[in-house]
Amino acid sequence: MHRRMCELIAELAALDDRCVDTKVDEYLPPKDGKHGRYPDVLIDWRDFGQFAVEYQMSFTFQTEVSQRCIHYNREGIPLLWVLSSFDPVRVPQAVSDVVHRHRGNAFVLDQQAVKASREQRTLVLTCHMSNGQGYDAPVLTRFDALTFPETQCPFLADRLAGPLIAHIKEKRLPYFRALRTWGDRMDHLPLPDLEPFAERRRVDRLVAAAFSIVAEAAGKPENFASDHPNIRAMLNTFQNSGSLAPYARLLTVLIENTALRDLLKGKVGEHLQRSIEGHRLGSVEQVDELSPEWILLRELLPEALDPFIRQRLIDSDVLPCWAHDG
Repeated sequence: MHRRMCELIAELAALDDRCVDTKVDEYLPPKDGKHGRYPDVLIDWRDFGQFAVEYQMSFTFQTEVSQRCIHYNREGIPLLWVLSSFDPVRVPQAVSDVVHRHRGNAFVLDQQAVKASREQRTLVLTCHMSNGQGYDAPVLTRFDALTFPETQCPFLADRLAGPLIAHIKEKRLPYFRALRTWGDRMDHLPLPDLEPFAERRRVDRLVAAAFSIVAEAAGKPENFASDHPNIRAMLNTFQNSGSLAPYARLLTVLIENTALRDLLKGKVGEHLQRSIEGHRLGSVEQVDELSPEWILLRELLPEALDPFIRQRLIDSDVLPCWAHDG
């Protein structure tokens, strides 16, 4: 059945005058690397180039999905995963991994898509798009209506990274507004709940320092936390004074996942490490991932501090430049 469906995909693609050639389960030598692959269907389109299709009937493990995506990205060949079926109510993890790669799009070759392909004489697929709570009613889409990013898998509409980025920015906006207006006052950041925080002033300064790090990493230096001429002086002073010493590990993880990673090789890294060592010796208490401060910064700066969201953005090739660790 898998072979027959792959041959059907090749047959429908060949209806298009732009289709130069199709191959089913034939070895594709590598352009870059030591190993090639056997794409389920390889289609060569005039004025576009090669295009690979993987037809998924079984539950492919996430690691295998990742390996195939990495391989075709390296080879510069767009990869489209086509599902044998899709139930929007019950989505197995293996299918969810594939949908995630296509930014919330699930592509299926069903009877309606086959009929439309023959009528339009090109490859047409049924597309289910995530709406955050479930999936919209499926629509038919032609191959040439899809968006093909430079890397990663094609999609009809970005239902994953776009809404996620918008949500993150909306969450941060009140804090940016407060930081830019607070002057010498340290008492009016819009913290969600004051009860868990032992010292409001210290948490305000932590958020200001973290946002200063991000601003510097983004190439738009702005010190929200102090009057120091740069964030190096600010971080060193706050570690030496002890005001941000309990957050040394948190700040280290943040810096490690930004374009400022090299800061940790100099005095800043030394001062942070000294505070961390102080915790091990019992002289400085360090917050951990379950502390309200860490949770707050993870919600505000998930690109660097939330491993799951960070990986989603990496997979969609939309991780912001400031969050690249070099």
